[in-house]
Amino acid sequence: MCFLCIGMAFSSCNSQSDETVPSDQGTISLSITANTAFTRTVSESSYSNVDNYTIQILDDAGDPVQEFVYAEKPERISLKNGAYTLNAFYGTESDASRDGFYVEGSTNFNIDGNVQQVTVACKPTCGKVIVNFANEMAEYFSNYSVVYETAALKAAQSTAIWQKDDTEPWYLKVDKKGEAVKATIHFTRLSDNKSASVEKTYTMAPGKSWTLNIAPQDNNGDLGIQITVDESTDDEIIDIEVPSEWV
Repeated sequence: MCFLCIGMAFSSCNSQSDETVPSDQGTISLSITANTAFTRTVSESSYSNVDNYTIQILDDAGDPVQEFVYAEKPERISLKNGAYTLNAFYGTESDASRDGFYVEGSTNFNIDGNVQQVTVACKPTCGKVIVNFANEMAEYFSNYSVVYETAALKAAQSTAIWQKDDTEPWYLKVDKKGEAVKATIHFTRLSDNKSASVEKTYTMAPGKSWTLNIAPQDNNGDLGIQITVDESTDDEIIDIEVPSEWV
């Protein structure tokens, strides 16, 4: 989550530098603080460094009146009285990516001669998914993977695949209101090369993480899979039943 704070100061008289501000204008000064704990795997410094963020100010018709990188922000910005929208954003949006993601925030404000402070909360447009395969998986299975499906990936006729040796998380674009993300766990048994799969769904919203911890389970000679769902708050342990032909 990223928080953008804008302190606004309006004046119809001389500024500290003795420059006259017209009575139909106000001035704004900007400050940003970023807290992006979501980005520990991706280069955290790039997302937490507020100098990288683009600031865009639109008038009530949606036309841009100011746009700049925060590192190059002017000391004072003069705007005519009226209604405005402030956007702050950084990164690149993708349906699925391991290289980065997109963070954005937007808020409306008015310049009407009053002193006010405007705050915009920025957050990723994606959720983060991770799979931890136990080391013992290789003792029982020749191959195993997880295939993720989202609305955006489905529209693009694509999927995001976590292979058995992968370590980097997937950042998946999800609906702002949340959506059901499907994870299909595939595994091939080492002893007889039989394959099976298990499906799980989880409602993900932007900025939320979902970790699957997957390990083999031996139930008195019957091989199964144990899946631990880590939602960063509560763990849900689910013993998956193996296909009937495996027993």
